[in-house]
Amino acid sequence: TPLKVASNQSKTIYKPATMNYSIKYYWRIIAWDNHSNSTAGQLWSFTTIITNSPPVFGTPSPTNGSTGQLLDFIWSIPINDSEGNAFSWTIHSSNGQVNSGTNATNGTKTLSLSGLAYSTTYKVWVNATDIGGSDLYTRKWYTFTTKQQTELTVNITKPLENKFYVNNVEKSISLPGNTIVYGKLTITADVTSDSGVTRVEFWVDGKLKFNDTEAPYEHLWQPVISFNGLSLTHTIKVIAYDSEGHNATAQINVTKWRFHPLPFILAGVALASRLVLHTTVVGLFYKVQESRFSVSFYAIRAHYKTVGPFQLRKGTIHFKSCTGGIIIGPTTLTKIGPFHKFAIGSFTFIGGLSGERTGLGGALLSRLLQPRNTGGTLLNLARSLRQ
Repeated sequence: TPLKVASNQSKTIYKPATMNYSIKYYWRIIAWDNHSNSTAGQLWSFTTIITNSPPVFGTPSPTNGSTGQLLDFIWSIPINDSEGNAFSWTIHSSNGQVNSGTNATNGTKTLSLSGLAYSTTYKVWVNATDIGGSDLYTRKWYTFTTKQQTELTVNITKPLENKFYVNNVEKSISLPGNTIVYGKLTITADVTSDSGVTRVEFWVDGKLKFNDTEAPYEHLWQPVISFNGLSLTHTIKVIAYDSEGHNATAQINVTKWRFHPLPFILAGVALASRLVLHTTVVGLFYKVQESRFSVSFYAIRAHYKTVGPFQLRKGTIHFKSCTGGIIIGPTTLTKIGPFHKFAIGSFTFIGGLSGERTGLGGALLSRLLQPRNTGGTLLNLARSLRQ
């Protein structure tokens, strides 16, 4: 006999409380009239149906709204059907990449993402339905944001531009336009990366010399000795790589001297001023041309001073074609005039001054210095030099 669930009902409708799936329920109605007479109906029964729910999603990886994701990774999410029905599923990304499956079973479903952009937010849509079960869809969307672009920099900290090195030691002398190395040299590089440095390669003249994987990044360069009195120009290149496959490059050209007297001559300006014959010129020049072993120029008007062991000479030169040894020390030349072939300032070179007067050249330059009016930059410079 079923339990009484309601009494004194005036309506012929009754709504039971929530029932369970797959349960057989019994029910009977007993009616009463105003005279307390009653009649009991027959015993009825019914069975609730078996439930069938659509697939459900678990927590995706990476989680919804995550940031700092790589540009290539696998996005995944658990999909399960509580009744164990086979289901179809689709994962679609806003970058256009898709993965899907049919007759799938419970488990984690994935989408391989690649070629994403830095600092970009993407959407991922997930759909799943158990067509043979509830025939209901489950749809949700999620977001993630990729990481910022990493910065990788590399700088060669030794050797430096316009410096002179003797047996791995930097000398206090400036060599404009040249970096000269004598003897061994430790090449050093400063490398910074947001994602981590994996390796730093040291190259000389297109050949890999060393691969460094730990800071400080350096390589002791000791080229094979060559009994050659000539200078050699080499290209030093440093290439750094980070954990994301990026690379950055720095390079410098140096002159490597072997068994040449110049490094000892240039070892110090003070020593050179006492023991080595050298000349300093100050004035207005035309076509100053420098090579590794000499300098040539046309002196329009200049003062010179030659200093060496037991000798001192000085004077002025006008409209002479001059030559001297290699330039040493700093130069203070400012190029002016047509095609920047004129220069005013000073420089110092090894040896004495050799000059030859050329009448034709002097006449030509004199005309260049003659303005059509009272002005003219070159004329003013020439006048100032005469004073």
